Parts: sequence; C-alpha cells; structure tokens
Amino acid sequence: MAKDLDRVWKALSDPTRREILDLLRDGPQQTTEIVDQFPQLSRFGVMKHIDVLREAGLINTRIEGRRRINSLNVAPIRQI
Repeated sequence: MAKDLDRVWKALSDPTRREILDLLRDGPQQTTEIVDQFPQLSRFGVMKHIDVLREAGLINTRIEGRRRINSLNVAPIRQI
C-alpha cells in the first residue's frame, strides 16, 4: 500500500499533472482534448504525464474504437 501511495505522491508532485487532473474534474475527456490544452508541450509529453497518472491510479482510461476517454479516479487521493 505504501508503494502505491508513493506513486500517487509522485504523480501529484508535478504541476502539469495536477492541471490534467483539474481538467478531468469537470468530466471525462479524450486524450486529444487534453493534449490541446497544453500547446507548450508535445503530444508525446502530455501522453507521458497521462501515463504516470494512470499508473498511479488517478486516471481511468477506456478505449472506444480509436478514442481514449480519460476520467478522474479520486479514490487514491481520498486514501491520502
């Protein structure tokens, strides 16, 4: 459990990742919609941030055809 919380703390330590979580607080978004919110970053860079959040359990992603729909998972935050 401590190792899982370490991942959550690491994910939350980055301001860009916190911004992504703030975007998802308003509702699920496609990965391309999230990428569009960060014009200063490459698509690859944003996707790496999403991967860190997903590995920490802070984001759930479902695939619908070619689209990836990301939604916020608050359970790990509540554990902290």
